Amino acid sequence: MASHNFVTSKILTMSDITKPALPTKMAKHMIPFMNGRHFLDLKAVDIWGKEWPLRYYTRPSRSKICPVFTTGWQEYVEAKDVRVGDELNFSGHQVAAANGELPEMQYKIWVTRPSPVTFNGEPVPLDVEYLA
Repeated sequence: MASHNFVTSKILTMSDITKPALPTKMAKHMIPFMNGRHFLDLKAVDIWGKEWPLRYYTRPSRSKICPVFTTGWQEYVEAKDVRVGDELNFSGHQVAAANGELPEMQYKIWVTRPSPVTFNGEPVPLDVEYLA
């Protein structure tokens, strides 16, 4: 099986705060692990090592996948004080399974926020983990 490592990000809109429309390019990395279903229950780890259970969902029609996070997303948003304009970052890294059989994925999630802080004239995004 080919490697499915990826990193993706997007600037969040008002509708993303309730159910984020994820980049469709993410689907090529996620679908192989969905076993023919239209969802994948996963655990994404934040920078502190806390696991966040999320459900990655795609439409049953392959013509327009429209991936989103459903279950677990609102809990993450509320705990991290995620806002419109923040940047959602999500990554997956394929690792050997503990039992030595099929590979599995490890996921990470983090959100950055634009700030008034600059370096060499460029804005420095701040990780929302440090803004609480």
